[in-house]
Amino acid sequence: EGRGRKGKHNESEHTDEEVTTTVTSWISDMENYIVLEPLGSGGFGEVLKCRSLRSGNFFAMKRFFAPDETHHIFQRELAPLSVLKHDNVIRLLTAFLHGGLMHAIFELLEHSLCDELKKKGCGLESLTIKKYSFQILRAVDFIHSHNIMHRDIKPDNLLVSRSGVLKLADFGSGRASNHAAVPLTRAAGTMWFSAPEMLVMDPDYNKPVDVWAVGCTLVFMTTGNYFLKGERFLEHIKMIITKVGPLTAIQEQQYLNNVKHAREFAALPLVHPTTDLMEKYGISDPLLAQLVETCLQMDPVDRWRCSALLRHPYYTQDHFHESFPKELEKMVDQDQSVHLMVEQDSFPPITTWEKFQERNNNSPRCRNPGTRRRREMEQVGEKDAGKGVNITLSLCL
Repeated sequence: EGRGRKGKHNESEHTDEEVTTTVTSWISDMENYIVLEPLGSGGFGEVLKCRSLRSGNFFAMKRFFAPDETHHIFQRELAPLSVLKHDNVIRLLTAFLHGGLMHAIFELLEHSLCDELKKKGCGLESLTIKKYSFQILRAVDFIHSHNIMHRDIKPDNLLVSRSGVLKLADFGSGRASNHAAVPLTRAAGTMWFSAPEMLVMDPDYNKPVDVWAVGCTLVFMTTGNYFLKGERFLEHIKMIITKVGPLTAIQEQQYLNNVKHAREFAALPLVHPTTDLMEKYGISDPLLAQLVETCLQMDPVDRWRCSALLRHPYYTQDHFHESFPKELEKMVDQDQSVHLMVEQDSFPPITTWEKFQERNNNSPRCRNPGTRRRREMEQVGEKDAGKGVNITLSLCL
């Protein structure tokens, strides 16, 4: 099932009585945290580095600037993340309302895959690519097994711990793959990593859009360059056709159904990309090039599932798929801080929207932790913030 450690992902269920007990002893507003510095911002709001007054632990606080959409944010992003317990998925610790705005507390990781690639200025080492890509596939396979599409997989949304554990983050564009109540949109993800069926607004796109994004990410990890980088929609579609292949009949029809772009259809190129996969993707490893090819298929039906990709010869030829999970288990053990934080801060579980509302309406106001304690924490926070620590949390820009 792609799990690094036995028992790490199946946490015990909480009874209503346990939830109530935890809630009444929890300080559930901003006064429990010292905000140290901003980590970034986007259309959704902002991400802040903060420190708990209770434990002194550091966290990432995501503040959503949408007071009228708290229920939507809870259902779309927080509720799914609360049940996705996996070593390669970002850990949501808790959430609360403050000043009418939704706030979510996440584990804090040091940098993203994008940061690592920018710092290096070129592609990663071959073994690092194999380790990172295997973890990406584990994460996506896990969320797909829970019928969730991420819809915005890209290097910015892949965070890396100090020990090298990679985690999929930012589920702001996530959707249940079997949810048909709300139409799917093209604007859900980043264009450079968006699958063709997503771009032409096929209303029935599904989990394979994430596999396409993984393929684009693999090329980026290997070469240090974006594989598909159109500045405008039509330019990007042309680039996909030129580099990957022609639109399928269904995709052509969806493209024509969009009146805005129908008049531009004649301008689409009629080309046949090279069949030399290493030349096509700029990758010298033939097995890695084959792995990318299985992800970047124009027809989503032809893309491999993540469970199959994890058994691709790229991983099985040297028994990497058997040896690396054991190494990953040790890497995760080195990142025990998250588990200690959960124990020290006694975060209440995120259950249903109704219980979330009840907790925020009825939980006691923060008791003053004491002027001396707050002053001490602020001084420590200022000291840490002054070090210029480069810590990021993925944003949905």
